[in-house]
Amino acid sequence: MNIPVIRLNGGYTFIELLIAITILGIVIAPFLALFSGSFLAISSAGRQSAAVNLCREQMETIKSSGCSTLHTAYLEGSGSYSNIEETIDGFNGFRRNTSIETFTFSCESEPSLELDLLLIEVTVHWTDRSKENSETLLSFLSCR
Repeated sequence: MNIPVIRLNGGYTFIELLIAITILGIVIAPFLALFSGSFLAISSAGRQSAAVNLCREQMETIKSSGCSTLHTAYLEGSGSYSNIEETIDGFNGFRRNTSIETFTFSCESEPSLELDLLLIEVTVHWTDRSKENSETLLSFLSCR
């Protein structure tokens, strides 16, 4: 009497597992590179955004102090130009350069119309992946 032998193959062979893992690795590798690149881009954008905000903060501080204070604090004794370089507390690797310069504009057809202006330039420098970067903000302030 022949009794049929029933074998159940419920598992996978080692070769099948290796092939499946290899295919999975080939599919996932580009996604890992994509995530790595996007992390670096987001990090750089965050530093640039911080630099722009530091420029704006300094610009608003200077403009809100008024012309007489600016002439006294920044331009007194230096003539018509002042340049201040500083590190920024709480922002390692960032440094800010603020310069203020006076201009007088007059109209050729109407010499009695003179306008005293201050050119305010704020630049923030930082290093990102061994590359020097900077953001600059320029503004004029009328002193009349």
